[in-house]
Amino acid sequence: MKIGITYTIMRKEEMMLKERAKDYGEVVMLHDSDVVFPQSYDVDVVIIRNVSHFKALYLAKLFENEGIPTVNPFHIILEAGDKLLATLKLSKKVNIPRWSVAFDEKSVKKVAETLGYPIVSKPVFGSWGRLITKINDDDALEGIIEHKKWLSNPLYKIYYFQEFVKKPGRDIRSYVIGGEFVTAIYRYSEHWITNTARGGKAVPCTDEEVREISIKAWEAFGEGALAIDIFESEEGLLVNEVNPTMEFKNTAKATGVDIARKIVEYAVEVAKR
Repeated sequence: MKIGITYTIMRKEEMMLKERAKDYGEVVMLHDSDVVFPQSYDVDVVIIRNVSHFKALYLAKLFENEGIPTVNPFHIILEAGDKLLATLKLSKKVNIPRWSVAFDEKSVKKVAETLGYPIVSKPVFGSWGRLITKINDDDALEGIIEHKKWLSNPLYKIYYFQEFVKKPGRDIRSYVIGGEFVTAIYRYSEHWITNTARGGKAVPCTDEEVREISIKAWEAFGEGALAIDIFESEEGLLVNEVNPTMEFKNTAKATGVDIARKIVEYAVEVAKR
C-alpha cells in the first residue's frame, strides 16, 4: 500500500499521520511545491491535508481524476467545507442554529430583521474563526457591509449569518470517521469563539447525546472524515458546522484517542474498495 499525504505545513497532525501510515506501507509526502498536474502519481490513496480549502478542493479533484481515491473526497470537501452548503446538508438531519443568507447590501438588513440581534456574520469558507463577527446592532452591521464591499474575493459578498447562540462558556467538537464516532471534546473559553487554535481549553466529552447527533450529522454527508462543531443551547444540541480537513492534535492530547490512526485506517479501507 502506498499512501500519499498532501500538505502545506508539516504540523503535528501531518507528522502523526505520516508515522501511522508507515504501519501500512510506503508513505509519499506531497508538499504543495511537489505537486503538478497533469502527471501520474504512484499512490493507492491520498490523504488531503492542505491548509488552504481551495488547494485541498482542487487537489482532491485532480487525484480523483487520475483514478486515485482521496480522504476526504472532492464532493465532501466542497459541501462540508462551505458553511452555507454544509448548512443545507445538515438541516435535513439535525437541528442547527437559525440562519439566513443575502446577496445584496440592501437585502442584508432583512436578514437582521428576520434573525434579530445579535447575529453572527460568517464567511462561507474559512477556519480558526477568522472573519467571524458578532453584530449587536444596525451600526455594526453597516460597518461589516462597508468592509466587505472593499474585499476583493467575491465569496465575501455572500452575506451568510447565523443567530447568536448563547453558550455555557464552551462548545463541543466531535470526530466521526467513516461513520464511526471516534471521540469528542468540550472547548472552554472566556471568549465567545471557543476554537482551541485561538486558546480554547480541550476537555474530554463523553455525552451519549453528543455521540448520537454527531453520527447523524455525518450521515448528512454519508462518507469521509469529519470534525463536527456543536452548540449546547436552551433548545438542545445544535450542530454549528463541520470541517473536512480537521486539526486534531489538541483533541488527541486531551482524550488520548489516536485520531491519526483512525484516519489512516479509513484511508486504507477507501483504497481497498
